[in-house]
Amino acid sequence: MNEQIVWYRQESGNKQVELEEELQAMGHPITISEDPEDLRLLLTGNMPLMLIVELEEPEEWSGWKTIAALREQGETLPVMVISGQATGEGAVAAFKAGGNEYMSRPLHTGEFSSRVRNLLELAGRRRRSALLKIDTLIIDPGRRLVSREEKELKLTPKEFDLLYYLAAHLGEICSRDEILKQIWGYHFHADTNVVDVYIRHLRLKVDKGYRNKLIHTVRGAGYVMRAPENGATC
Repeated sequence: MNEQIVWYRQESGNKQVELEEELQAMGHPITISEDPEDLRLLLTGNMPLMLIVELEEPEEWSGWKTIAALREQGETLPVMVISGQATGEGAVAAFKAGGNEYMSRPLHTGEFSSRVRNLLELAGRRRRSALLKIDTLIIDPGRRLVSREEKELKLTPKEFDLLYYLAAHLGEICSRDEILKQIWGYHFHADTNVVDVYIRHLRLKVDKGYRNKLIHTVRGAGYVMRAPENGATC
């Protein structure tokens, strides 16, 4: 399933950087669109996981015709509407037009991410990943929990995403540029040392004090997670 979320804005200046970062932390790459025709091509070319639209007048948006056409073809694209209108009036207009969820600005990040998860769950499009087990390390992506030797490890959202990425690519060398692209998206540039900083944090939490070290540096190439020869993986 395509894990991408498309975010349509009517005004280029209305950026929601914190919310975009929250979606990326949930594992969803974002494509921004500010043109109705561009949006139509995006939706008909490769159906995303869901669509978020920022509209000042939800009932007057021409894009609802595209949404209606897709649904007539059997597509179940969930649509969240964000607007500056009062919750009651704006929500009624959005739902009548074809929206499935509604939030009015200003937005609360925690509420936003919870509503996104719930909408994806109801639409049957929420990703369900199995546990990853490497040696004594267990990663539960569904609950975003990590433990080693049955001891829970406290990770920040970005630390979890980085650890999961390395674990999902077990044995593969992951370059800094690719990690930046997949974990931090376009908000960071390749000359930052954020990857190295987060790797140090992870090593302190995941490897320090344990006999088998899982996170390794490949000089000039990046980082790799390796299971010890006697360590179980699944």
